[in-house]
This record gives sequence, structure tokens and C-alpha cells, in this order.
Amino acid sequence: MFTGCEINIVDSAPGARPGLQSPEAKAFVAAVGTSIHPKYGWTDVARFSELGIPAVNYGPGDPNKAHADDESLPASQIYACESGLRNFLTSNL
Repeated sequence: MFTGCEINIVDSAPGARPGLQSPEAKAFVAAVGTSIHPKYGWTDVARFSELGIPAVNYGPGDPNKAHADDESLPASQIYACESGLRNFLTSNL
């Protein structure tokens, strides 16, 4: 690929397919009460998906600013995320 360079692939994982049809994902979406948006980029959810383990990405903030120098968010988004997680974790699945 690059003249004079050797490339060794030490890890590889496919992207995660949307798993919103799973009962666990449906329960999560209902409990957190938020709208669903695609997650661009790669996360460890892909590893769980490959193993058939239901998983979701969920959190506050603008994903377009994730890991950027100007990444920030209002505290209200953190509180809303905490509330959604609490609702999910204390619900009867």
C-alpha cells in the first residue's frame, strides 16, 4: 500500500447493524424516552453486535463534537441522560 512500509492488521471488527428490533433495545428506547438517531463512527457496540449481544449507544452531547477541542454540552443533557438510564435500570423488563 505504501512503498517501503509494512502494515500489520492486529484487530478488525465490522460495523454494528441497527438492532432496534430486539426486545432489549425496544425496552431501552421506551424507558429513556428519547428520539433515535444514527451513530456515525465506530464504537464497541460493534463487538457486542457481532456476538449477538444487544447493545446501544446512548449519551448526552452532540456526536459531531465528540472528542473535539470545543466539545461541550449543557449540564441539563447530563441530567436528562442520568434520568433516562435510571428509568431503564429500574424498569421491569
